[in-house]
Amino acid sequence: MTMRLLLISLTVFSAIGTARAEVCPDEVPSDAGQRRAQAKKWFGRGDEAVNSGDDLAALKAFQCSLKFVPHGFTAFNIAQIAERIGDLELAISSYNQYLLLVPDAKDSQEVNHKLDALRERLAQVRLKEKESTPAEPAVAAVPSPQAGEGASESPQPKDATATTTENKPIESVTSPEPPSSFSRAGAWIAFGSSGILAGAAVLLNLAARSKMDTCRSKYTAQDQAAAQSSCDDAKPLAYTSYGFFGASAAALVVGTVLILHPTPTSSVAMNILPEGGLAFRLGGKF
Repeated sequence: MTMRLLLISLTVFSAIGTARAEVCPDEVPSDAGQRRAQAKKWFGRGDEAVNSGDDLAALKAFQCSLKFVPHGFTAFNIAQIAERIGDLELAISSYNQYLLLVPDAKDSQEVNHKLDALRERLAQVRLKEKESTPAEPAVAAVPSPQAGEGASESPQPKDATATTTENKPIESVTSPEPPSSFSRAGAWIAFGSSGILAGAAVLLNLAARSKMDTCRSKYTAQDQAAAQSSCDDAKPLAYTSYGFFGASAAALVVGTVLILHPTPTSSVAMNILPEGGLAFRLGGKF
């Protein structure tokens, strides 16, 4: 009778040891019913381990259950166990997972406060670890031998690279000068002058035409004196307009040259002549 009880006890303990030693399956079944069955099975083992005070076994069992079915309560249990054993990173991630799986949780505010406290604890732990890490010892420089203290009398050969660098002539590189701002300013002055001259030439030409029309009408009316006077007035207006047209074209050419081929030595000048008219001066190397 005693032998039979002993055998039964050994069998029971062996079964319990086998059950506890069972490893979480790597493969997750595609069937939803099988996944729920595995999740329920491992969740029950986690409860048993919690009741027996084995936090590590409970943690592994709950993690296995969560792998088959992501459930909020399972994540919450993992977070509590991780917090007890000091795994702050796992506790933070599991509490976050709980809030994601149960978005309308009644204790969400309490869990958020707990998360803030855990993050602060984790920051303090990392700071202490950083402060406790010993700094790398500085490498002491080896002093060079002084004269008379075992230094060799033979001269030390120079570094080939240094010799090459010393003997190599330094090549000067001259960067191309940017276009002179004065050249561009002169170009815009030339363009503006061209426009002004063209406008003045048009007005003078219109005035000359008007005088010529008056001359013709007076000549037709047999008013020779008035016709001659109008024709005489039209001539200088017409000639001046032709000169302005030419000056406008010249200013346009000057501005175009300065824009297309600006140099630091190029220059442009425009002078108004006392007797009437304009004089342009273009200088520089193009």
